[in-house]
Amino acid sequence: MNYKHKTAKSILAGESLKVYKKRLVGILVLIFICIIGNFLVRIILLYSVKESPILQGTYSCDKLPFASMVFDLDDNNTFYYYNYDEMSKGTYSKGTDSEHFINSSKFQNTKILYDGEKQTFIIKIDGETYLFKQFDRLPIIHLESE
Repeated sequence: MNYKHKTAKSILAGESLKVYKKRLVGILVLIFICIIGNFLVRIILLYSVKESPILQGTYSCDKLPFASMVFDLDDNNTFYYYNYDEMSKGTYSKGTDSEHFINSSKFQNTKILYDGEKQTFIIKIDGETYLFKQFDRLPIIHLESE
């Protein structure tokens, strides 16, 4: 009888071990699915935001290595132009999907031709045409110390 009791006990222990292994495998599969799902969502979001008709963020120009233009949509469409010691602050507005206009003391109703797919724009500054490329989606504003 003692032998039967040990056998029944060992059978129950073996069954609970099988249930434990099944639960553990199920949890690991669920974690794996969550990780893969999170990765796929990030990839989809990364590639779905390619074309943005909204001019925003910080842009630089290869021909003007010390110049940058910053467009802050959240601050009432404010833009900043930095070049060496020069700084101009103003506003910008949207014309068509590819046209924007900037206004400040330096730029009076100056047209910007924006390419949302490439995240670049063309602007004329002092009679020269320049191509600016987005290097950050966030506006990086340089505060002046007085």
